[in-house]
Amino acid sequence: MITIVLLTHAGLGEAFAAALRHIFGAMPPALEILEILPDQPPEEGQRRLWGLLEKIGDGDAMLILNDLYGATPANLIPATLPEGCVAAVSGLNLAMLLRALSRRSEGLAAARQGALEGGVQGVVDILEQRPHAILLRIPE
Repeated sequence: MITIVLLTHAGLGEAFAAALRHIFGAMPPALEILEILPDQPPEEGQRRLWGLLEKIGDGDAMLILNDLYGATPANLIPATLPEGCVAAVSGLNLAMLLRALSRRSEGLAAARQGALEGGVQGVVDILEQRPHAILLRIPE
């Protein structure tokens, strides 16, 4: 089983979990939320992340989805991860998460690729996609 870990700033992981419960009616299995609180020492987050990494069993894998590359949660991801059983993608959005969930039964590489594709394809200029839209001028 591929576990998906949402490694985010405080509140974001739970917000994505609420959205998933809204969409699916329940929380999907093998989904972990690891939020980093503002006053939390980085070592606490690292310890919790390592605890999740240590739970990976034979034949299992983990996809870490992170909200912002370069920020504290992303910096907790170790530079050296077990090869072939852990992947990490940053720029978390709901389209990325849904695509990763839908492709994880195909394996870690497919879930990672789905996350990357969903993340990019989920960013759309709505008005450009609706050429028939009429823009109204709001009075000042």
